[in-house]
Order: sequence, then C-alpha cells, then structure tokens
Amino acid sequence: MRFLTCLCAIVLSQLALAEVRLPRLISDHMVLQQGRPVRIWGHANAGEQVRVSLGEHQREARADAQGQWEVFFPPMVAGGPYVLRVSASNRIEIQDVLVGEVWVASGQSNMEWPLERVNNAEQEIAQANFERVRLFKVVRKTSDVPLDDVEGTWQPCTPASARGFSAVAYFFARHLHQRLGVPVGVIQSAWGGTPAQAWTSMNALKHEPALHYYLRLWDQVLDDYPAEQLRYDRRRQEWERQAQLAREQKQEPPPRPNPPRGPGHPHAPASLFNAMIAPLTPYAIRGVIWYQGESNAGNREDASLYASLFQTMIRDWWEHWGQGPFPFLFVQLANFAKVSADSAWPELRESQTRALELRHTGMAVTIDIGDPDDIHPRNKQD
Repeated sequence: MRFLTCLCAIVLSQLALAEVRLPRLISDHMVLQQGRPVRIWGHANAGEQVRVSLGEHQREARADAQGQWEVFFPPMVAGGPYVLRVSASNRIEIQDVLVGEVWVASGQSNMEWPLERVNNAEQEIAQANFERVRLFKVVRKTSDVPLDDVEGTWQPCTPASARGFSAVAYFFARHLHQRLGVPVGVIQSAWGGTPAQAWTSMNALKHEPALHYYLRLWDQVLDDYPAEQLRYDRRRQEWERQAQLAREQKQEPPPRPNPPRGPGHPHAPASLFNAMIAPLTPYAIRGVIWYQGESNAGNREDASLYASLFQTMIRDWWEHWGQGPFPFLFVQLANFAKVSADSAWPELRESQTRALELRHTGMAVTIDIGDPDDIHPRNKQD
C-alpha cells in the first residue's frame, strides 16, 4: 500500500510538471510593448502541442526536447484589455492584458529607493492611482548561471502597490503615461549597493580584457572566503555576547558585524545579470532607465575602468534582448559632500559621460538636485 501511494505521488508530480506553464512576466495585468513582435513563451511536456490566442490572433507551437516553446504575434497598437489564452494538456487564461510602453528600471539603491521615502511622500502615494500603469517588482536574487524566470507579479498602479515601488521608476512611468496617453508597464530590477559588473553577463566580462580585473578581484574574494568566514563567525559570537549584555543593561546593542563576501553575494560578477536580467530578455521592451555608480566609485582605478564596464554592459543588454540598440537612459551621480578630498566620484561621472558615445543613450545630470548630506536624495521627482 505504501508503495502504491509513493508511485501515485510520483505520477501526479510528473503530470503536474508536464502541464504548460508560463514565466511570471506573462501574467494578469501585464503590459506588452506596442509596435514590436509579441513573444509568448513557456514550458510544457516535450513534444506537446501548445495553442495560444491573443485578441484576434492565434498561434501554435510544439515544445522541444527540453519542453520549451514560443510563439510570436504581430506588433500591436496601444490598447486593451485583452485576454491571453494558452492551452495544451491544461488551460491558462491571462486577464487584463494591455499594450503600451514597457521599460526596465535597474541599478542600485537610488533606483530601488521607494516612493514612501521621497519628498512629499504621503501626497505622492495618495495620488498614485493609474489603472493603466502597471508595476512589476523583481524579487532580489543571485545566481551563478543564467536563469529562465524571476519572482514577481504585475500590479495595477495604486497607492498600495506604488508605496514600496521604485520612486524613480514610478515618476518616469507616470510622466510617460500622462504625456503619451497609453498604458505603461515598468519592471523594477534593482539592488542597493551593487556594482555594474554584477549586472553584466560573464561572456561580456570575459570578452573585454580590461574587465578581467573584476574577475581576478572576485577570484581573490573566493580564495579568502573560508578564512574570512571563520573570522566573521568569531566576531558574530562576540557581538551576540555584547548584544545580550547590552539588552540586560537596557542599552542599545552594538552594530551587528557584516558577513564576508563570498558565494551567492550580490557583488559577484554576472550574478545579478544571471538572476534578475537574463530572465527578462525574451520580453519585448521600449528601453531601460538606469541609476547606479556609487558602488563603482570606491577608488580611481575602478571609477576610470567604469567607462569600459558601463558601455560593455549597455551593449551586452542590447545583444541579449535582440531588439537592436533600444534607448538606455541613465542618471549621473548627484552631488554628495560626504566623500574624501581624493574622492573618485568625479572620475566616475566622467566615465558615465563617456557612455554618451554610444547612440541611443541619454544622461540626466543631477549635480544640482542631489543632497550633499545624503547619498540618497529624496527629490526623486525632478
């Protein structure tokens, strides 16, 4: 009896895996890019016939030996809502699909900075009611290899969904929606404190000899990791002792020590590209907005090399999306006074400026609207 129970569980598990399934980007409330071929893709049982309909259009595909399939619909004009239907051994209906403008918003903490922490936050949140603006927030994750899906959901823009969403991305989407009068979808894929090499594919880093610098640095981090982890374990034990003593004396505990960089760390070259960008690249977009640089301004060598790194990353994303050079718009480092006299921030700004040598790039100069006392300016509206 126990054997039959286990056998049934295995069969049911295999049947569940055989069902057609879609990546999380293809879900209720999604926005498709107008004017570009629409790719719908997913997984099914190897050799299974998959039927897909969108509006008046219908397509069929057969899953390959790995269970992967895709179909393409012709470019559509802005509008909706539509229903996307996918059927094979099971049936999926994706509701409330709009067509409009789709942008990816990426970078580090100033892109990740939520609407609830900007100037006039409560007023801005109360007014964030735009049913035809859709927000998708990629859950932070790292990977040593490119993944085929992300975690996250599409949500209509409401005060509740906008509150914790990227302020820069929200204001950008609001502006486009109000100016163009079409649906807008924005995909937030950002992680505070991360360097650009983590957002660049390993192939791109290896292809550019100057960028082997980052690979050598990370190899050294991995070599040092076992000893650093042991030191961290000792520091953490001492911290736990001191924190317990402080609590007993009703005092503020000392700061908790930071764990060492090592496997799975978001600074690892290509780790964020693999987990948070590669899965997005089959999805048609209009362009990218980018706000990053602080984590590559630690020294002059890194800041100078950023000129090559940043341009390599931009070309790398263009190549992986396969749409040609889409607009790539970025924010130059704002003014910030709490840096040393020999700060590398000026070199980093120069490296950012050199990215304008690439066509289809644009730079927002923010040297006059930052906060000299805060690395995270609250004026995200401007």
